[in-house]
Amino acid sequence: MNPLDLLFAENLRRAGIPHAFTTRRGGVSPPPFDSLNLGRGVHDDSANVARNRAAILRAIGIDPSRHVEASQVHGATVAVVTARDAAGVIEGADGMVTSAPGLALAIHAADCVPVLLADPRRRVVAAVHAGWRGSAAGIALEAVGVLADRFESRAEDLLVAIGPAIKACHYEVDEPVFDRYRDWPWRDELFAPNARGRWQLDLQAVNRRQLMDAGVPAAQIEVLEHCTFDRPDLFFSYRRDRETGRMGAIIALSD
Repeated sequence: MNPLDLLFAENLRRAGIPHAFTTRRGGVSPPPFDSLNLGRGVHDDSANVARNRAAILRAIGIDPSRHVEASQVHGATVAVVTARDAAGVIEGADGMVTSAPGLALAIHAADCVPVLLADPRRRVVAAVHAGWRGSAAGIALEAVGVLADRFESRAEDLLVAIGPAIKACHYEVDEPVFDRYRDWPWRDELFAPNARGRWQLDLQAVNRRQLMDAGVPAAQIEVLEHCTFDRPDLFFSYRRDRETGRMGAIIALSD
């Protein structure tokens, strides 16, 4: 296995929150999934995926058997998970929240937006997968709501990291997508019309605005300004390559 190439958010790192955003570098998967593929839903060998996932978890100090993932159906369901869910898949969810120390929440993407949230005061963390459908449905808002309802988290206490995703310059959407965002008052600020009669959509900015609408201070939202499409050397991108691997975004509470 090659050395891992991981990305971290400074706000979460300063707070001592174990986490990572993975790149495509450092694993054992062959092309076109080379090399740090974490996605089971592609044609990579499951043994490769298991080795890659275990390496990531060990790198951030988590027991590889103590992780849980969402099935990711491009919705806005955020589930509360406990230690009993370890090594499982939460069906029907695109986000997870936990207060269980040492349990890693993992989501996977190859252009969609990974969002990690932490409340150091209430000792609870969350991970969210936000594609255009989940973003339109307000999954980031839902995560903040679940944290408040179930754990008494205050939006002003949250630290948020928005991970690498496809940027607006490469993310063209059509009118049905544009229409799905019609209820958001800032829609026209984040959709740029292009010469083909379509729009360029900034999904990272959509989620940042939703979090700010929920009361998270802008200064506590860190955006990792990488475009997955632009960097084939560093990231998988479904829109660029179609057959490709998946990166991960992982967060946990320290024991």
